[in-house]
Amino acid sequence: MDLGELIIGIFGIAEDSLNADLVRLIVGAANIIVWILVAVLINRISKVVIYRILRVNKKGARALTIAKLLNNVVRYIIWFVVVMVILSTLGVNLAPFIASAGVVGLAIGFGAQEIVRDFISGFFIIFDGEFVVDEVIEVEGFKGRVLAIGLRTTIIENWMGQRKIINNGDIKSIVNFSRNTSLAIVDFGVAYDTDLLKLSEIMPTFLETTKEKYEVITDMPTFLGVIELANSSINMRIIAKTQTMQHFQVERDIRRDLVLYFREHEIEIPFPQVVVHNA
Repeated sequence: MDLGELIIGIFGIAEDSLNADLVRLIVGAANIIVWILVAVLINRISKVVIYRILRVNKKGARALTIAKLLNNVVRYIIWFVVVMVILSTLGVNLAPFIASAGVVGLAIGFGAQEIVRDFISGFFIIFDGEFVVDEVIEVEGFKGRVLAIGLRTTIIENWMGQRKIINNGDIKSIVNFSRNTSLAIVDFGVAYDTDLLKLSEIMPTFLETTKEKYEVITDMPTFLGVIELANSSINMRIIAKTQTMQHFQVERDIRRDLVLYFREHEIEIPFPQVVVHNA
């Protein structure tokens, strides 16, 4: 005897009366609400448990990625079970549904091969650790930070705020910019009448000052010297290893510092020039 029948029996309500139907409706609605609340509560508890077991706060991005994946899987399972229970409490016969699930699953399998491929690729991406949440990668020419890795898709956001959602099965190759140091490359030009010996003498001081000034530079910057004899300038290059993805800001900072340093030492950075010869 279910709860509705018990209430009808206690209050002596006739089985075929409108009140009995109303009681059954109220009890059924209450059951649905209760099971939905139970599902929400279990989902929240399971998320906390998963994050604590994997020690996400201590183990970093890889643990966070796996935790999100497991949380998604658990959430799908919980909601599936709750839906089955709700259908059962509403008097729906689940036997035909379960019996036909295999046939339906086989039919779906033939029609959803790409989805299966995406799921399998998602598992390999996460457990092989090719990239994790918050790392900067490039996929198919799109470069950005990984926001989320799901069973089926990966979401990447570039510096402009544009988001790309990629099916995991479509990720054939990636460039991961977050695993090693980055390289800042600064090209600059000086006038052709510049005393190159003087320039070579003052550059070590500039490089040492730059290394001390910016903590994100991991090694002593290197002055490579002349790389090109351009139309209006002698072009030179400085390189500096930086912490992951810090090279863009370092390049901007070094360019600014070079301008100020060259002004102080009277080294000219020339404007583009055109020489006209009279025939």
